[in-house]
Amino acid sequence: MTRLTFFLLAILISGITHAGVTPWIPFELDNGHIKVPVTVAGVDSMAILDTGAQGNAINQNFIDHHKLDLAHHGNVKIQGVHDTERRKLYANVDVDLFGIKTKLSKLAGLRMGHPQNSLLIGSGFFNQFVVQIDYPNNRMRMVTRDVINVAEHENIKTQTHKGSGLPIVQVEMAGKKVWLLLDTGSTSGVLIGRRLAEGLDLIHPEDEQITSQGVNALSEMRMTQLEEFTFGPFVLSNVNLVYPEKGHKVFHLEQYEHTSSRIKGRKVRGIVGYDVLKHFLVTLDYARGHMHLSVPEKL
Repeated sequence: MTRLTFFLLAILISGITHAGVTPWIPFELDNGHIKVPVTVAGVDSMAILDTGAQGNAINQNFIDHHKLDLAHHGNVKIQGVHDTERRKLYANVDVDLFGIKTKLSKLAGLRMGHPQNSLLIGSGFFNQFVVQIDYPNNRMRMVTRDVINVAEHENIKTQTHKGSGLPIVQVEMAGKKVWLLLDTGSTSGVLIGRRLAEGLDLIHPEDEQITSQGVNALSEMRMTQLEEFTFGPFVLSNVNLVYPEKGHKVFHLEQYEHTSSRIKGRKVRGIVGYDVLKHFLVTLDYARGHMHLSVPEKL
């Protein structure tokens, strides 16, 4: 376990009741991002929780804005939606999250928009428990696996991606079943490659041109709407679909293949994000690759 995993595990255990469920924790939704308050290097700020991130990061804009002198140790290659870049790794950063104080290391320095955003927290957070994210009511909680077996209640085909461990789900659009990365850090609805968009006859001359900001670079994209999008037992209409402009690409998780076996992992064709997830109470067993969707009553 990384130091961050130990830290988050301690936080969650401290909040677990005798029934194995934490109280509901309110969060802020900012342009689709799930944010919770955090203090980093003595500065009050916000942390982003991201199911699509394997690692953890600190906002370089936050560091620069507050003129922080943080220790760094080594570098890491970061794969964004649009390209790959080498970034600094910061160490021994003072953090106070959910009232627990610790020091975090192996934080990649990324450009994450406004300097009010300080941290991005990925799989180390989600792996430890079943996580329930109630989007309509802006709240979340953690549940131990002895309380709920998500596999028994799963109503959307879900797996962990072989090779990365990230959660992937099977959806249907334009009559085709495809696997997408489940990404709470994505503000779009559905993001796919241009080849798939062409194959499904989803590209039209009047599609809106937009600029997409990844963690490393900008890219020119086109946006349209899916008349129908099947997400587990639910059929949604008018879901935003984004695909690259000609000459631009988006990153996909590589299809897993082991040299000693002919069995391949799922081919992941894109990302499903906030514009779809915003309707649901998502119950996710991240580590085991199971998910249940429901529509909660608005409080």
